[in-house]
Amino acid sequence: MQPGIQAYAKTQSLALSQRELEARALLKAAAKLQALKENWDPSISAIEDALSHNRKVWTLFLAAATDEECTLPPEARQNIIGLARFVVNQCMRVLFNPEPEKLGLLIEINQHIAAGLRGSATPESDAQALAAAAS
Repeated sequence: MQPGIQAYAKTQSLALSQRELEARALLKAAAKLQALKENWDPSISAIEDALSHNRKVWTLFLAAATDEECTLPPEARQNIIGLARFVVNQCMRVLFNPEPEKLGLLIEINQHIAAGLRGSATPESDAQALAAAAS
């Protein structure tokens, strides 16, 4: 990437809201999972790359929700904690018993949460927008 483009990309990411950054992280993880699902490669390295990325994103959400300084209402915190635990466990289930069909639920969760963070009604439009922006 050219230095000017790198500087622009860095400035753009600094200007994004926290919610938009979180939505983009979820959509990137969903895109990796979708690519794996569409081009299924049962090798552990291919599976681990996409699942590891998704686990990292959700582990960050879990850490933020369990932080003492988290300002979210208790019910929202509990919901995030429960969902993050479910997603991490589901990633491990797929890793130990790899089947491409099992990725659909993880993709759907990421897309719906990203849509909610963006205030969108349709998660598919967010995923398509991210794919268009990435190309």
